[in-house]
Amino acid sequence: MIERRKPLMILGVLALSLLLAACGGDEPLPTATPTKTAIPVATNTPVATATPLPPTATPTDTVIPTDTPTATPEGTPTPTLTPTPVAFLSPTEDDVNTRKGPGTDYGKVGMVTQADNLGVYGKSADGKWYKICCVNGGEAWISSQFAKLSGDTAAIAIVGPPALTDETRADAVAAAGGGGGGGGGIPGRVSIGNVVPAVDNPPPGKYFGLCGLRVNRPVREVAPQRPVLTGSTNPLTGQPIDPARLQERIFVARYGNEPAVNDYFGIGAPDLVFEELMDNLNTTRFTTVWLGGDAPQIGPLRSFRSTTIQVAQMFDAPMASSGAVGPNQVFAYQAGIEDLDERCSSGPYFNNPRGGGYQNRVLTSSANLRAFMANNGLDKGVTVRPFTFSDTPPAGGQPANRVVIPYPNRGFYEVEWRYDPGTGRYARFSGSQRNPLVDGNNGQQVTAANVVIMDVQHDLTDLVEDIVNSYSVRTYIVGKEGDATIVRDGVAIQGRWRVTDKFNGLELVDAAGNPIPLKPGNTWFQVVPPSLDVTIVG
Repeated sequence: MIERRKPLMILGVLALSLLLAACGGDEPLPTATPTKTAIPVATNTPVATATPLPPTATPTDTVIPTDTPTATPEGTPTPTLTPTPVAFLSPTEDDVNTRKGPGTDYGKVGMVTQADNLGVYGKSADGKWYKICCVNGGEAWISSQFAKLSGDTAAIAIVGPPALTDETRADAVAAAGGGGGGGGGIPGRVSIGNVVPAVDNPPPGKYFGLCGLRVNRPVREVAPQRPVLTGSTNPLTGQPIDPARLQERIFVARYGNEPAVNDYFGIGAPDLVFEELMDNLNTTRFTTVWLGGDAPQIGPLRSFRSTTIQVAQMFDAPMASSGAVGPNQVFAYQAGIEDLDERCSSGPYFNNPRGGGYQNRVLTSSANLRAFMANNGLDKGVTVRPFTFSDTPPAGGQPANRVVIPYPNRGFYEVEWRYDPGTGRYARFSGSQRNPLVDGNNGQQVTAANVVIMDVQHDLTDLVEDIVNSYSVRTYIVGKEGDATIVRDGVAIQGRWRVTDKFNGLELVDAAGNPIPLKPGNTWFQVVPPSLDVTIVG
């Protein structure tokens, strides 16, 4: 049976008089309706940080001459250890429900698609249902109506059904929200307060942030003095890095993400990527974090939002973007971020030679941004807390060969990660057609060593982001914590994310507060409301 979805409630909001300071014209998209499936909790075993790898030279690229770009107007199934399956099953359709027992009287566990290859461990006495593993880390049942079998099908034994109880009749319950800033999910619209907006025409002088505001600058956060990291291990990836790079600076670059984007230049190269919902909870964008990665073209760059500001502050990173509405510029300035807005710091940027309208116009490069930071005294060294890494995943993880994040407007924005045991990495697909996300610089599909699902509180605000009255979304990350699922090496580990202090990175920990190690390599963070459905299939 095909899954039915519950609406993600979007509250009506009143118009705000603040207009765009830059990068307007985002087109509205229709609202979709996700649900949430629980992920079973695994017991994590702390693993110590891997021994630093020997240093290798960090590749560099050439500074590209710049021009001035035109400003851009997701009862819980019981985890079990199963024997080797006698047969395998692939669904004949996408979005097929699985259940806690053999029949529609049993609650739903999660959905599977034609891409899944699931072990078969039994069948009902009437042959109409198969017992499979694993969906969201546990056993489930699927109707034979949607089953394509392979292997020794004659050896599939008849197994008895679980008792029909209140627990087995109920759909799998969504995990508790962990945004830390109030109620879970999307509780409603909040006011951004009385914010002095920035204006155009920056005054003379060298400074970064609020390039058009001459007076009434707010109090600005200042990063505390911390020791600069040494050694030859990248604190964001656990991989080798030129020690000289640690004397420079992490930077953040804000990518657009919409159907009008022609190429995602450099999207496979960042150390970290945060994907989050924005305007009207209808679309997503990427906030990319760079230290060891390099790319000759980065972009298209677009305007930043609440999550971008917090990621930049977490990693004490200058922020490359193409504008923002005035209040967001104020918030970035208050957060102590060097806001390298292309309208005010045009040096590192250049126009996309392939054109494509405002959604594709503004590009930069890692070499350009590094040179700009060096030439403007921004290289103060990397001081953030490193992640913990290990080549071996923690014990207690549940199978995770496929992860689906159904962001609204699923036809374009739904995300799927598929595990490749041969490479030990997850490949990125998106949309109803499951199109691969490809780096426009090299034509290669984006893959990740780790995928981290972060439950974060999302609030609609009264801040207008564009000329079609899209309302801004506020997330709560800095100073907060929440549930996290760390997916690596074909397993999912349940834990927590937390950002306890500013300018000092992000932690992933188990229930006892011990670090959960990432696999050495790049990581994609999928920032989701706690109410959003996330399906993990073993």
